[in-house]
Amino acid sequence: MTTAPPPVDLPVRIAEAFGDWTPRAVVFDCDGLLLDTESVWQRAENLVVAAHGAVLRPGDAEVLHGSTIEVAAELIARRSGHPEQDVRADLHREFDAALGTGIRTMPGAARILQLAGARVPLGCASNSWLSSLEDKLALGGLREHFTVLEASDTVERPKPAPDMYAAAARALGADPAEVLALEDSETGARAARDAGLRLIAVPAPGHAAPPADLALAALTDPDLEAWITTW
Repeated sequence: MTTAPPPVDLPVRIAEAFGDWTPRAVVFDCDGLLLDTESVWQRAENLVVAAHGAVLRPGDAEVLHGSTIEVAAELIARRSGHPEQDVRADLHREFDAALGTGIRTMPGAARILQLAGARVPLGCASNSWLSSLEDKLALGGLREHFTVLEASDTVERPKPAPDMYAAAARALGADPAEVLALEDSETGARAARDAGLRLIAVPAPGHAAPPADLALAALTDPDLEAWITTW
């Protein structure tokens, strides 16, 4: 007679948040979670805001964090009185120029993708346009980990709408309730929650963690790696 192996001792935070649930697939955000493009975007955005003389108001930073370039252009145009198409073109130009100088992966990103990808299929959902997402992941050396990419131009509505995460779950062959999302912004977290995915929030420094099943300070958290090894 064989006996069942002893139960795996999960980290307390993981057990409290997820119990014995494990994902059939995982969908990661990109900017600010896997790649340090948030600082690149912030520099580009600051240049465009200054060039157009836009005066941002309290709360505008929260709107801009995790938004699409279209949302950012519309807000900066309203605050400056300049044509939206001019602001959008400047944002594209400055961001692309900044990316051309190189891109850094966030601490722990490559390790977590390698571990998780060895166990379940992975997707990436980003408010970037698809061609930009492809380029950024390739520059960061992370493209090979993903079987599914969803972007602002692959779905009808970008984040914070749930379309992107729902589409990614379908493409990964899983029900949304069987999929784990990892996000850094409230914009993306809302999209994942509304699509029905379980959620780990890894907020950017200086930003509060959005509502999630679990919040971690970084992808290097040892509890996250310990949990993944049990999948």
